[in-house]
Amino acid sequence: MGRLATLSSAVFGLQLLAAPLVAQIGLASGSQSVQLLATKRGSVGITLPAGTAATLPGELVAGPNDFAPLPVVTSWNLDPSRTASVRLVAFFDAPARALATELGAIPASSVFGRVPTGGPKSFAPFTGGQVVAGGGMLGVAGATLVLFAQPISGGNAVGTRTDELQVRIDLSGMPDLPPGTYTGTLNLVATTQ
Repeated sequence: MGRLATLSSAVFGLQLLAAPLVAQIGLASGSQSVQLLATKRGSVGITLPAGTAATLPGELVAGPNDFAPLPVVTSWNLDPSRTASVRLVAFFDAPARALATELGAIPASSVFGRVPTGGPKSFAPFTGGQVVAGGGMLGVAGATLVLFAQPISGGNAVGTRTDELQVRIDLSGMPDLPPGTYTGTLNLVATTQ
């Protein structure tokens, strides 16, 4: 019976210890709050599916010279309560030398652009002024053209559009332009307003 008494005492002791453990089930601390803050910025972008170079098919001649249309894909993901429109702005860095060679230059006033599905439906010269963009200015005075302005609302806050940019060099009135290969860079920037 000594062994049974010892075993009984051990079981009774475990029961006494278990009682306080049962009484602690269901306790909870006071609530603490953590404020979470995450920001997703709006975005705009441009893709040139045909690449970043265009060559005039054929030689420059007196009068209008048209490049093959360049596809431009503009995309955006914006907050419509903070953005009125997306604009595609094109500009040359130097109004007097939009395209140049060592011996001569074609000014931006002789280069025309249009986007039939956007802003200028007929050819317009790259002679506009700078465009307000964010806290600064975009483009170059006398060498800028806004190709389109796409209004933004709740229904198109996320979207894309594909346009065919058509560029023309008009050499009317430039009979003394020296022969050569004229190169220049047309900058394209999508911006919000």
